[in-house]
Amino acid sequence: MKKITFLMLHLNYGGIEKQVTTLANKLADKYEIEIISLYNILGKSFYELDKRIKVKYVFSYGPNRKDIINALKCFKIGKFFSELKKGLKILYTKCFKIGYIVDNLDTDILISTRIEFSKQIKRDDIVVISQEHSYINTNSYKKKVKKSFKKVDYLIVMTNKAKELYETWLRECVKRPRVMLIPNMIDDYIGDGTTLHNKQIVAVGRLEEVKDFASLINVYSMIEKKHPDWILKIIGEGSQRKKLENKIDMLGLKDKVILTGRLTSDEISKELDNSSIYLLTSKSESFSLAIVEAMSHNIPCISYDIDVGPKEIITNKEDGYLIEDRNEQNMADAACILIEDSVKRVEMGMKARKTSEKFFASNIVKNWEEFLNKILE
Repeated sequence: MKKITFLMLHLNYGGIEKQVTTLANKLADKYEIEIISLYNILGKSFYELDKRIKVKYVFSYGPNRKDIINALKCFKIGKFFSELKKGLKILYTKCFKIGYIVDNLDTDILISTRIEFSKQIKRDDIVVISQEHSYINTNSYKKKVKKSFKKVDYLIVMTNKAKELYETWLRECVKRPRVMLIPNMIDDYIGDGTTLHNKQIVAVGRLEEVKDFASLINVYSMIEKKHPDWILKIIGEGSQRKKLENKIDMLGLKDKVILTGRLTSDEISKELDNSSIYLLTSKSESFSLAIVEAMSHNIPCISYDIDVGPKEIITNKEDGYLIEDRNEQNMADAACILIEDSVKRVEMGMKARKTSEKFFASNIVKNWEEFLNKILE
């Protein structure tokens, strides 16, 4: 049996982590699967892993930036230097020592999930694949891409636009990887989904600047003026929580906008089944698993029309809405159309469910299996 090794930063909550664990589980029937994770944050994977999958951690702990800062604030000098030493060791390993770890792996296929890891890979005796989960179209990132994928055989991207971009950038390289398009996947959803009758709007994601939940709260404040009986739930956790809480209080929406914190997959599924509209206000998305999962629950999605991701999933005015120029009023107006027209909401929801099926694991894994069989011939 051929062996596939995934190289990851951690196995905590997150889109990359969910995508990789889903893929690893699906491939475990035909391949020996191993995951090398730099951090051990939870003591186990946040997402359920097949028992046959072997997991190895480089560090028995996770990033400790907060511990360093807290030790310094409390004038615990011994603790500060101890944590600083750990932090520097993590940084050195992340940036320079991954290559050494990879050199000693016994595997047939190595799949790297981070560009800084791919840069350190130098092996020619195995098949090296890099998954590019980000979409950053800047000159500085272009230089980073050209330097980082010299020893990569295949670069897997999530969208057509990303494929075009990276192919253009990598044409200038002497040795360049073949760029392949394999979209992200979600677990096949066989439930009935939402009835679309509950007066709940939902969004899922890390409470970080890139998700721009501040804009989402602005949008909801416009919706609430017309439809005060509808609530907004934001599912996720992150560094922006306090700022968002302050904004919610300032707008007088404390009982209307609910920050649920981090939820399990089952809990998120229940919230989706209790929702009728999904809103996405991210500044950047490489794909957006959250949209596909919402659509699989029959929910029409409204998203800002950003560079990639949503526009390759949503068909505007068919199974959802794409809002140009990050226009908050237009997003609020689109949501109000769905709130006020239950027939349209249900029709869009049914089409959204059909769209999501293209990204079910049972379909996407076939692409992976065909690809892996071909490169192992």
